[in-house]
Amino acid sequence: MQDETQIRKLLEMMNRHVPSKRASLADLLKAKDAGYQGKDGVHYHIKRNELEYLASIVDPWDQGKLKLPIIIMTDTGDEAGAWKVMGRAEVNVVSKIVGREPEFPDQMRLFHPHMVKLRSVLPTATTTMFSP
Repeated sequence: MQDETQIRKLLEMMNRHVPSKRASLADLLKAKDAGYQGKDGVHYHIKRNELEYLASIVDPWDQGKLKLPIIIMTDTGDEAGAWKVMGRAEVNVVSKIVGREPEFPDQMRLFHPHMVKLRSVLPTATTTMFSP
């Protein structure tokens, strides 16, 4: 029982930067200081050039559906150490960036080369989350 509590506290500490609420691309494009507030209370800035790049690859009617930052989660169902992105709009964008078709319309598994590509293109518009 104590081990579970320690693991839960460790995960909370590792995920303190995760947003408490995400905003749509459409809303962030209108914002003067685009970003989000993490669970730790810190404001994390999303760079304007990343927002504009996303706007150029997302259909205008989907800009209200794409929530930022895109959360990349550990995929504990994969023994090879994969990551995953969830959400139809998010998966569509990530698929375009990494150049690979998703397994499902609303969920996509990512491996190291995909993570390198995605995080190099969207360093401030993506974030990672660790789950048990």
